[in-house]
Amino acid sequence: MKKILFGLLVGLGLGAGAMAWLKRAPAPEVAAHGGAGAKEAVEAKGAGVRLTKEQLAHAGLTLAAPTTAKLAPEVRGYGRVLDPTPLVASTAEIATAQAALTLSEKEFARVETLNGQDQNASGQALEQAAAARQRDRIALDAARARLVLAWGTTLAKRGELARLIQAVVGGEAALVRIDLPPGETPGSAPATARVGGLAAGGPLHEAEVLGVAPTADAQTQGASYLALWRAATLPPGAALRASVPTGAAAEAVLLVPRAALVQHDGSIFVYVQTGELTFVRRLVETGREQEAGVVVTAGLEIKDRIVTAGAQHLLSTELQAAGGGES
Repeated sequence: MKKILFGLLVGLGLGAGAMAWLKRAPAPEVAAHGGAGAKEAVEAKGAGVRLTKEQLAHAGLTLAAPTTAKLAPEVRGYGRVLDPTPLVASTAEIATAQAALTLSEKEFARVETLNGQDQNASGQALEQAAAARQRDRIALDAARARLVLAWGTTLAKRGELARLIQAVVGGEAALVRIDLPPGETPGSAPATARVGGLAAGGPLHEAEVLGVAPTADAQTQGASYLALWRAATLPPGAALRASVPTGAAAEAVLLVPRAALVQHDGSIFVYVQTGELTFVRRLVETGREQEAGVVVTAGLEIKDRIVTAGAQHLLSTELQAAGGGES
């Protein structure tokens, strides 16, 4: 019995000693991404990465400060490419009604002339011609009213409507509808907007705003516009992203290259250099995309030096060091 108790005490003592040694032992260094036997220390809380000089030399990173630009504020919205078939049918109806009215007006003038020449045409024939002319006038007015109700006054009264329709039917342009959130109506009527496909990061193209849409969207209940997108490549029914100028004065903004942005856990980050070999992953908020870069609305200052090429490599390195994967 004494031997058993002695063995237990010895075992407990050895276990306690081992635990104390483990607590004092330093944590193992993390292997660097892409180098056999290479080491790198990652900043605490997984918010950045520290490289050796050799790793920095081989990482191919490019650093730069954000650039500035002056841009007019915009409202973000959504839209869709419209089917031009109803517009084509409506304009064809107007053309048909106009042709009928032209014919009935000529017939009325002929009968009226004959009626005035010694009753070569009866009064009844003159009345019938007048009624036909009035009927065709009403039909033309109704066709024009339907066009206005369906497509708005600006588009309906556009002088080059036939040419516009020809461009849309020929695939050279597209009619689009833009819907904005409630309470986000621009201060003045916009002349242009920017539209593009729903794909994240895809380009937005300039579109000519034709006027206010004649009907409200049943879901958004905000301001809506019709526009002509001359660089359209999407078919009718395609959903769109859209940006519409608010009419306010241009504001100074920060721009960064798209390659500087990385996504992780549903958020967008940039890597900011905080030391010669250290880079912190900083959360940012982004706005619209320009040819010169992406607008950053929060999270950066003009004095920051950010990674403009190689940011994705740093994210992979950081996540692998932390024992996770990219997401």
